[in-house]
Amino acid sequence: MKKIICKIGLVLVLAAVAAQATRVKDVASLDGLSNQQLVGYGLVVGLAGTGDGSNTAFTVQSVVNMLKKLGIEVPADKMRLRNVAAVMVTAELAPFVKPGRKVDVTISSLGDARSLEGGTLLMTPMQAADGEYYVMAQGAVSVGGSFVADSKQRARVQKNHTLAGNIPEGGIVKREVDQAALSNGGALRWVLSAPDFSSAVAMAEAINKIFPASAQAEDASTVAVAVPVNLRADLMAFIAKSENAEFAVSSVARVVLNEKTGTLVSGADVRISEVAVSHGSVVINVDAKESASQPNALSQGRTASVVNETVAMNAPASKPEVKVIPQVTSAGQLAQALNALGVEPRDIISIFQAIKRAGALQAELIVM
Repeated sequence: MKKIICKIGLVLVLAAVAAQATRVKDVASLDGLSNQQLVGYGLVVGLAGTGDGSNTAFTVQSVVNMLKKLGIEVPADKMRLRNVAAVMVTAELAPFVKPGRKVDVTISSLGDARSLEGGTLLMTPMQAADGEYYVMAQGAVSVGGSFVADSKQRARVQKNHTLAGNIPEGGIVKREVDQAALSNGGALRWVLSAPDFSSAVAMAEAINKIFPASAQAEDASTVAVAVPVNLRADLMAFIAKSENAEFAVSSVARVVLNEKTGTLVSGADVRISEVAVSHGSVVINVDAKESASQPNALSQGRTASVVNETVAMNAPASKPEVKVIPQVTSAGQLAQALNALGVEPRDIISIFQAIKRAGALQAELIVM
């Protein structure tokens, strides 16, 4: 099916092209190889009076404990902290990242600080759900925001959100994520990001073309692959060839509507059957007739079926007569016709919802 793109006013209509060959590694991942989410609690210092107030008890207690470890004892009731803020530090650690490598970390205020701009995160250990520490974070916080204040008018202008920031390459990996998927060299399991029975079977068939009788679809999202005995010594080469196997990904036909932005996205498999749309004094009839494309003699070509899609539009002054055409067309073409007539985005969304209720839209309708 051809690709249809039409943008007029606030409406964007997309019709996806037909399914094309996709590599295994673009739509699936090995079971057990996933990013490890990390979290840590730390302190940001060096703020210009925009840190946590004295009522934030955990910030005061954290500073007291930190100074005590450094050999300095200060009573908590004597603390007046305006340049320190308690923060939560988060990051994701990808598989196979070795100790000593650096990762990005995100900083978010935990107390009642007004801004983290200009602050520096002190050494913060980050742990995963298993309780093990994987990354040590530290560095200058970048928030990408600023304040412009007028002392006479007492006005303040804030740019961007200054209570959260990041530290590019601010975390140093101390421990590698355990790769459970590669511990059993005799079997691997590919997991699709979007479960679909057709896609799982197609992926198994694609792998079997490279390694015969090695892959089998277990369910809509999992394909089990048995590693041949003669290739277990070179498991990386086996995985590299498997993840580059190409197959056609199948998906459920969907139409996604965003009422706020007036955006409509239609998949390639979306069809509308037996429908005529009347909007005010405008009548739109959509029709698609199939014809045969016959190759020339001795050309060794094949006879193919071609769909010729047409759209008839009129805006009579009198009451319009609506005729139902018992044919099919794409959702993208109908949306394009509505958009060309100047129909408002909200009206287009209402029309599609009405077509769905009438049972003529052969797809899942998602309204955002």
